[in-house]
Amino acid sequence: MPFFLRRASRPTLATWLFLGAMGATVAAVLTCTLLIDSFVRDEARQQATRYLQAHADALRDALDRGMAQHYEEVSVIAQLDQVARSGDMPAVRRTLEQVHASFPQFTWIGLTDARGVVVASVDGLLQGVNVASRPWFTGAQRAAFVGDVHSAVLLEKLLPKQSEPWRFVDIATPVHNAKGELAGVLGVHLSWTWAAQIKLELVDQVVEQQHAQALVLSADGTVLLGSADLRGKKLPDGAGVLVVESKTRGSGRYPGLGWNVVLRQPEAVAMAQFRALQQRTLQAAGVLCLLLAPLLWLLARRLAAPMRELTARLDTGGLAAAINSPLYREAELLGDALARHEQRQAEDAAHLRELNATLEARVIQRTAALAGSEQRLRTITDNLPVLISYIDRNGRYGFCNGTYKTWLGVEPQAIVGRTVEETLGPEIYAPRKPLLARALAGERIEFEMLSTPLGVKRHTHTTYLPDVLADGSVAGVYALVIDVSAMKAAEEQLMQMARTDSLTGLPNRLCFDERLVDALARSRRSGKPLALLFLDVDKFKLINDTLGHAAGDEVLRVFGQRLLGSVRETDTVARLAGDEFVVILEELHTPAEPQFIARKIIAAVNRGFELQEGLWDVSTSIGIAFHTDGNMQPAALLAAADRALYEAKAGGRNTYRLAAM
Repeated sequence: MPFFLRRASRPTLATWLFLGAMGATVAAVLTCTLLIDSFVRDEARQQATRYLQAHADALRDALDRGMAQHYEEVSVIAQLDQVARSGDMPAVRRTLEQVHASFPQFTWIGLTDARGVVVASVDGLLQGVNVASRPWFTGAQRAAFVGDVHSAVLLEKLLPKQSEPWRFVDIATPVHNAKGELAGVLGVHLSWTWAAQIKLELVDQVVEQQHAQALVLSADGTVLLGSADLRGKKLPDGAGVLVVESKTRGSGRYPGLGWNVVLRQPEAVAMAQFRALQQRTLQAAGVLCLLLAPLLWLLARRLAAPMRELTARLDTGGLAAAINSPLYREAELLGDALARHEQRQAEDAAHLRELNATLEARVIQRTAALAGSEQRLRTITDNLPVLISYIDRNGRYGFCNGTYKTWLGVEPQAIVGRTVEETLGPEIYAPRKPLLARALAGERIEFEMLSTPLGVKRHTHTTYLPDVLADGSVAGVYALVIDVSAMKAAEEQLMQMARTDSLTGLPNRLCFDERLVDALARSRRSGKPLALLFLDVDKFKLINDTLGHAAGDEVLRVFGQRLLGSVRETDTVARLAGDEFVVILEELHTPAEPQFIARKIIAAVNRGFELQEGLWDVSTSIGIAFHTDGNMQPAALLAAADRALYEAKAGGRNTYRLAAM
């Protein structure tokens, strides 16, 4: 029996007062303890959940931003002139290998033709292999394609061996030729170790200290990234585990693949601080009750002192002994408890400062890494021989690469913030203004224009790509301008070569057909006649058989030059084939004019040809078709001149005949 209970037939007043006060105190302490316990439990769970959710969201955002960046990088690579419009596959392969050196996370980069055969790839891997059945090729026929994580099928035996199987995310985009037709598909295998590195740097090193586990799941719940025993399996339901999720949402034009970032932590670990606090709270409540018991007993005795004194007087007639109060001892204990609480607060504050310093160091580290990535992208864009820029909705430059200085003579930093009209000038900007407005409205625009910035004539191909946000609005436009002047010059040279006879330098049959159609059209409009002369070299076969083909070629070259010397600069002299030549005479009045030209040509040819074998006599026969109104078909006019030529030959050669029309 406790020391404060006396054996008696009935409890004393002090006992009843003590029991009542002690019962109320214990009830109050237990009630407060339970309320605090419930509040702290909920707060601890919410705090642990917020901690996990913050890291899950950070990993989700990093995955979305990284995939969006790789998505745009593949689009830029596919639009490179060295890839999209180069017919030299070894050069394309070298370009892809140079790109691969700047983007090592792309394990494989390859370009296929329209049938799905790999025509150029990094290190020649899969070159010549038909990948038409691969999802990334079929998916990229009309638009850019992103495939979910998968294991290597064709590349497994070609890539270096590693401790874990190769896994990739496929990114592909169509490649179009100058006519806008599908020329092939650019495919990229993005190594899945890229995502594992982000997870390791951003989340694992932090949450593993809290015995938490970070996982990345596919849309169907299969573990894509996690421990080896879970990879490729469905995530089991874990009893006693605190779980948070954060689904990827895509970024910019990248649509997202429905990945789900999951962070798990055993509840025993998440609630460890709460359990410790709970035990300390219960212990404090018990200690408090034990400490209050003597005080309550003394208070009860003090309150009951008058009654006790009266009882003593009645029993013994004496006074009760004095009662000493232990109140100062209780104050000392309360002070010790407050000191310990203050010490714990100081320790918690120091821990929070340490955690904050760690987080700041990680932020600085990630900021430096992002700055390095931005610098690498700046280096790449500055060394590309194209204009790359970003234009906001107000028509002002937000970014310009180093090529702007080469083309416009202005530092890129000085261009940022200026409008397109201020930078290019009103004359160059005027035809581009409506096209830029359409791009800012969300339309992809491609066009070619001729301009002369700094006095340099440039034929450019421009692509405007809208920067579409998640809500569908357009924040600005990415502009890519390529100088295609060399390609245009080559096209013009090829067109000229296709219309010129290589032996004589005269227009060939293709060019003659075009000029005869134009000459007839001019004759119809002006009402003035024209004439067509059909000529060949008399007995040209004898020259070839006697002197050889080299001499025959020399005769044809000199023959063509004498024809040019016999007509006006506005007339057309062309070689059809072999020793057959034609002359188009325009702006005539009477049939006598072409006959005069025919006699002039015959006289020029009869002067003799100085060949390596000696002086050789050459003659020509001419058929003339004279037409007055320009309504005759070209083939009919040529046939009439051909008939007149045969009449001239039948008449003894070295003469001309006028066709009856």
